[in-house]
Amino acid sequence: MTAVPSVAVPLRAATDAEVPTLGVEEEFLLLWPDGHAAPVAPELLAAVPPEARATAEFSRCQVEMATGICSELDVVGRELSVSRRILAQAAADHGARLVPAGTPPLDVPGAELITDDPRYRRLVSVVPGVTGEEVTCAAHVHVEVAGRDLAVAVLARLRPWLPVLLALAANSPLWQGRDTGWCSHRFVVQRRWPSFVSPPRCADAAAYDARVARLIAARAAFDERGVYYWARLSPRYPTVEIRLADACLTVADAVLLAGLCRAVVMTAVDDELAGRPFADVPDRALVTGAYAAARRGLSAVVASPLRPGWAPADVLLDELVAYLAPALEAAGDRSLVDTLLASRLRRGSGAHRQRALWRRSDGAAYVQALANLGAGVDPAA
Repeated sequence: MTAVPSVAVPLRAATDAEVPTLGVEEEFLLLWPDGHAAPVAPELLAAVPPEARATAEFSRCQVEMATGICSELDVVGRELSVSRRILAQAAADHGARLVPAGTPPLDVPGAELITDDPRYRRLVSVVPGVTGEEVTCAAHVHVEVAGRDLAVAVLARLRPWLPVLLALAANSPLWQGRDTGWCSHRFVVQRRWPSFVSPPRCADAAAYDARVARLIAARAAFDERGVYYWARLSPRYPTVEIRLADACLTVADAVLLAGLCRAVVMTAVDDELAGRPFADVPDRALVTGAYAAARRGLSAVVASPLRPGWAPADVLLDELVAYLAPALEAAGDRSLVDTLLASRLRRGSGAHRQRALWRRSDGAAYVQALANLGAGVDPAA
């Protein structure tokens, strides 16, 4: 990536209380060793201990886990590692593999595998265009924000950076047994949900709530939890939830994403409280940039959040890290994020690594290699 001058504005002197807590939710596929969907989630969830923090997802070939409320990135990493290992072992005990990928590589599970939950079944029956084949896995990062009006302002300020984060985190090149040519085919599949759009710019929480209510009234979403903005106010927690990223191939990738998301939110909070202006990116340009990021990853060209015009996503990633430097320092995350980012750029994206495994492996070897990477067994380490 090309070096760029720092564009960051110094943050206020931060106390420990001003560094927000965060949490990560990860979704995983359950696959048989040959790569086909393994609908064993109910049996797996009945067998895992509470410390796995695991729950059901949309399909019976998926599970979700969540960290607790964390103050430090290394705690996020430890909790993700423990949960991934527990779930991986439980999957193996049922003859399956826990696979950290944004889309299923071979078959596309349909409505017959939807989790036996009235809400999931009503999602499919109520939301137009949704068939039950929208089985994808994401990584969601929650960052604490003190107050819903402030959180709405944060959403407006972080919107322009979302395509860059998607480009960094793309990890779903395969669909129906072929390489789609996309780095994040999950993005394409998720666009079937009418509410899978960039978060709106709203004046305050009341205006945001009114937008959500209109989506539900128009049947573009089933309920508040079913509004799938790329970043949103969490319906359950006092957080901004950044949810555009694919499921991360490794724990290191997930911790990197979490660190950058916390710093983006911290910087947006500081800029909002200081009354600093910002240049918004129009919705059309955001969608165009997100499609480009999903297609090409960091080689995509997207709208620049810092100046008029467009720029390569890898250059904007450099600018993002420079812009976030004060927040990363204030949170104590700078060294770890720098190390993880350097490793990610050296090894390539999840999509790049998946493609390499797909080209040189048969189905079983590919699935096992992904499962190993997800559980922390990395031959490149």
